[in-house]
Amino acid sequence: MREILLIFLGGYILLSLILIPFQYRYVEQMEKMRKANEKKGINQGEMMENMKFEEQILHANVQGSILFFLANILATIVYKIKNRKKG
Repeated sequence: MREILLIFLGGYILLSLILIPFQYRYVEQMEKMRKANEKKGINQGEMMENMKFEEQILHANVQGSILFFLANILATIVYKIKNRKKG
């Protein structure tokens, strides 16, 4: 049983590491959208309402899936570290 848990955990970590570049691009695009909408005076709730239905579903799946949890956290940390100098 212990071996199965270790294999599962190792597979999850490996998958998360593979997904980091994709999640990083997602975090980067969401931040660009947030900044652009902020300049227009649109808050995050309105930004989500203005998204197409398909985009809303994709966003919900990326943000809410346990599969992407570790990759999301790591990608966000990498994004914040890389962009800390910019401002």
